[in-house]
Amino acid sequence: MWKYRIFCLLLLTSCRYERRAQPAFYFWKTQYQQREQEHTALRKLGVNQLFVRIMDVDLDETGKAVPVSPITFRNNLPDSIDIVPVVYIVNNVLRQQSEQTLTILANRILAFTEAKVKQSGKDKFTELQIDCDWTQTTRETYFLLLRKMKALLVDKAVTLSATLRLHQIKNRHASGIPPVDKVLLMCYNMGNLRKYGMQNSILDMKEMTTYLKDFLGSYPLPIDVALPLFSWSVVFRDKQYVGISKHLDSWSLADTSLFYRQEGTPLYHLKRNLPKAGLRVNDVIRKEEVSVQDLFAASDFLSRYLPRKDLKVLFYHLDADLLNRFSDEQLQEIIDRF
Repeated sequence: MWKYRIFCLLLLTSCRYERRAQPAFYFWKTQYQQREQEHTALRKLGVNQLFVRIMDVDLDETGKAVPVSPITFRNNLPDSIDIVPVVYIVNNVLRQQSEQTLTILANRILAFTEAKVKQSGKDKFTELQIDCDWTQTTRETYFLLLRKMKALLVDKAVTLSATLRLHQIKNRHASGIPPVDKVLLMCYNMGNLRKYGMQNSILDMKEMTTYLKDFLGSYPLPIDVALPLFSWSVVFRDKQYVGISKHLDSWSLADTSLFYRQEGTPLYHLKRNLPKAGLRVNDVIRKEEVSVQDLFAASDFLSRYLPRKDLKVLFYHLDADLLNRFSDEQLQEIIDRF
């Protein structure tokens, strides 16, 4: 009997599928220029795909959907890297669209994307990703646009994917399941950015647990995931949200002639006006960032609750300054935890 039990245990162990996680990066700037540090990171991690933001789609002053801030390529992408074009659609574009205008929009998005891919030095792409934070009121219009996009891609053998926010996993019945081949779960921008306080709105394990623990494993489409590498400085004035400052970094916040830090918190109080940065005395800056330990915890959580299927793990996003905060070995360990 004991031999039989050992045999069964060995059989179960051998049948356990080892998930393979393929690393990739988002590239979310308006200009692509190859930088050695970034290229080295791609090579060391074995990255062979770059998810490149092609454009936003928003309404112009006449109400027409148009490309906004499209990417330009100063260099070709490396031969070893395939491009996955990403198009961000502002939710407002989806309001008051007819089926005819959606057909036109789908064709224009694809034509513009194909032209940009050629500018990157690539002849083709095998996946197109649409990024949109749709709502219940725009769901049907958005899904119709996706179906039209998918129909255009069938003969091209191109996979269509769509991004998901956490709430669209938990509230799938209200949000709906997008008619795509697979989805990418954005594991960042989880909390209330505009709320004054000490929270980290980029990555919050409590939020992740609430929205994903009981819902992630049963989602009906294949799931890739994206994790954050970025940080930002959130500005409050009289405890009211002002915006995200592009003029402050860790060095600036550490300058005690400019700021004093509220002990034990990520809150920095400005001592004097900084006109060039648009900041005033007594403004409060909340420094939000993710540590490698945060990313380890997120990876362990996702690995536990995701189906045991191969997936891509993306980092948001490819940038030399962001890479300085994480070693190649740390990024590799994040991948390995899946």
